[in-house]
Amino acid sequence: MRCFLALMIFISVPTLAKAKPEPVRLHYSVDGSHAAKRLLRIQVQIDGLPEGRNTIGLPASKNSSSNKISHVGWQSEDGSLSPLTLEDGQVVVESSGGEPVTLAFQLHSESFQHLDRATYLDESRCLFHPQDILLEVENQDPNVLLSFLLPDQWDVVSMVPRAIDGTFSIETTRATPFYLGKAEKVHDATSSLLWMAIEPGWPPAPQLLALLNRQVRHRLTLGRDAGSRPLLAVFLSPSRSLPNKEWLAFGGPQLLAYTAGPGMAEPSLATPLIQQAVARGLVRMYFPVIANFSASVGPEQLIDYLTLKACRKTGVLGRAEFLDVLAQQLWNALGEPAEVPAKPRSNARTGRTVTSPTRGRFCGLLLDLALSFYGDTSRSLEAFLASWSASSTDEPIQEDDLRKRLRREQQAATALVGVWQNEDPQKIGELLRPFGLLFDRRELPAFGFQLTETFQIAELGRQVQETGTLETGDRILAINNYRLMLPDDLLKCRSRLTPGQEVQLDVERRNLPLRVTQRVTKEILLKLEINKLADADKQQKLEQFLSVEAEGK
Repeated sequence: MRCFLALMIFISVPTLAKAKPEPVRLHYSVDGSHAAKRLLRIQVQIDGLPEGRNTIGLPASKNSSSNKISHVGWQSEDGSLSPLTLEDGQVVVESSGGEPVTLAFQLHSESFQHLDRATYLDESRCLFHPQDILLEVENQDPNVLLSFLLPDQWDVVSMVPRAIDGTFSIETTRATPFYLGKAEKVHDATSSLLWMAIEPGWPPAPQLLALLNRQVRHRLTLGRDAGSRPLLAVFLSPSRSLPNKEWLAFGGPQLLAYTAGPGMAEPSLATPLIQQAVARGLVRMYFPVIANFSASVGPEQLIDYLTLKACRKTGVLGRAEFLDVLAQQLWNALGEPAEVPAKPRSNARTGRTVTSPTRGRFCGLLLDLALSFYGDTSRSLEAFLASWSASSTDEPIQEDDLRKRLRREQQAATALVGVWQNEDPQKIGELLRPFGLLFDRRELPAFGFQLTETFQIAELGRQVQETGTLETGDRILAINNYRLMLPDDLLKCRSRLTPGQEVQLDVERRNLPLRVTQRVTKEILLKLEINKLADADKQQKLEQFLSVEAEGK
């Protein structure tokens, strides 16, 4: 009996050893020393491949990089490269089962517009997405190591800890992005959720860290699962110009990237603009379902509204400023199509100019108000979208889909009937009255120019420019023989005029008197205010809706 047991042990031990082979390991070496050519040279050493033929797949096309990979080859021990033929994005390599296999290829940089999902490289920095180079080994779940060969003074900023030998161990299912370049590295040790790479030209790191932390804390209240993801925030130097783009904000699963044109004001004065860019990037990151909304639902309008709400909740916008911008958004979405405010108003504190986007019947504010007042959804619109994200598909979300989802919030859906009704649209004031808000629209006489305190023309509107009657620098001395002496004189004079009326202007141009005829234009003033006569229940709900979140949350 003892001999039989001994024989069993002798046979079983080697059998168990063969049952647990060493996992396949991929060690990638990323060479960024050719940044000026906008390409990365990649070498990957594969250890532990099974003996025989092995199929290796290149990154999936959905990562926007399959057509950016070139010069794929097998590298011999002496360093020579033998080209490999790709078939359907795959290569077949022979392995002896003992020696490592080394492959090499090149990854070309993607467009600057795709920072959130594809690798970008220029001579100054690189935003590297590992999923662009991760190979798929057939029937294997490999361990992956990453190391970099970079230009002088470039450093690596990432959420992944660096090992003693300088390598980074990454997950293949959730690969985190890397910043490679010259930037100040900042890490929030209190939460272990935020890493920052700050290039020159931005506010000091502690200030940026504080404002970003505040925005992230606001988003953390929307759901633990979404908020637990670590973030890499990259502030690219504003010293380089970008065509037709003053501000760009990108939000991906684990990356927030921001850049501004060279015209950015002093960093301390630009902080509110940065906070808005941060809010917009976080909205896109925490609510990816928005990307699936059809044009009829107005995803950009929805993103604009959620960005404004985040700025209000975190104190970037005051209550009055928040309501002023919302009044403009309401008019853009639900106002009379034939009437658009003559001149968008600029918010002096935030630097935001309210424009008139494409009109649509969707209104994020009304949906948010209805859910906050009548729905069972906690935290209203954000929680509504977060729950949708968990069950979303790649199919475009139509307006009917939104209505079906809203039927679960029956009273909220009832309150929104006026937004989607087929007959003539209700007036904005009627839509807001159930929520204790008042909408005011006034027509005021206006001139097609902007004056300084000394009544000198600082800016001309397009209509006045076309007439050629006035020039920048002209000084307005009188309107209909009413002399302008004090700043209040212009207001008093405007109060006596009506839109469309013709007036005589006495002008001084280069020390010479001049009289011109000018037609008074119309400016629409939009105002959103709290109805102080609303019942106590609505007042309480509205206070909660408009309040700033506590700093400690």
